[in-house]
Amino acid sequence: MPSSASATTSAPIAPRTVVVYPDRATLHRAVASRLLLALSDRLAVADRADVALTGGRDGNAILAALPAHPLNAIVDWSRVHLWWGDERFVPADDPDRNAVQAREAWFGALVDAGVIPASHVHEMPADVRSAAEITAATDEENDAVLARAATDYQAEIGRELRPDGAFDVAMFGIGPDGHFASLFPDHPEVLADDPAVRAIGVNHSPKLPPLRVSLTVPFIHACREVWMLASTPGKADAVAAALAQPDNPHVPSSFAAGADRSLWLLDRDAFANATTNVKRD
Repeated sequence: MPSSASATTSAPIAPRTVVVYPDRATLHRAVASRLLLALSDRLAVADRADVALTGGRDGNAILAALPAHPLNAIVDWSRVHLWWGDERFVPADDPDRNAVQAREAWFGALVDAGVIPASHVHEMPADVRSAAEITAATDEENDAVLARAATDYQAEIGRELRPDGAFDVAMFGIGPDGHFASLFPDHPEVLADDPAVRAIGVNHSPKLPPLRVSLTVPFIHACREVWMLASTPGKADAVAAALAQPDNPHVPSSFAAGADRSLWLLDRDAFANATTNVKRD
């Protein structure tokens, strides 16, 4: 059964709940537990569960914790579909790709064992151009190939889910500059507000590599649950800024929210500078 949240900017979004853990290791274990329980709960009422994974140190550590987790056995992985919130637009085998890192950290072994069908792994498109073509490409050519990649990923979402469908859980990290997904401070992509556009190309990313594909804010808002993950003191200023003022284009992660649940899952160091009235568990 596809997810039923509607990808519209006018749809209500859930208020943010902040959960603070004592340290980074506890954060990783707790989020792994939350993910396994959330997927199991979803599969109890639906034919499938769709989760968007995130990369980075926190995202990969959480995935690496799943195989040995005591709750791992409660999830029917054959009915889980894996997606990504953003991706580096580089060749498919590039180690910078979130999907490559996630495959190595976790799901590759499940696919190899037939536990997760390969058709349930929905990686964002990779750059299939030669190294020479990439080097010689103009901005206009890069914009065009990024637009095609975003359109292809949006089409895949549409084929897998109903036209108004979205993911059950979407996880994102937070950059020290306040970005999330590949939506960067003061870049136009964070303000893309067409609810019909679910994915967008990003050129001139301030964080290398410069070419990326990202989900859009309206589609992220349509996801049933959105989880924001951050740890270490290096994220504290960004977290504080995002929680202080929603929908601030200078701090794109301030736009993060889900249709049913908006969770900020932080360690104590990442929360250290926050002064906020949002609900805290």
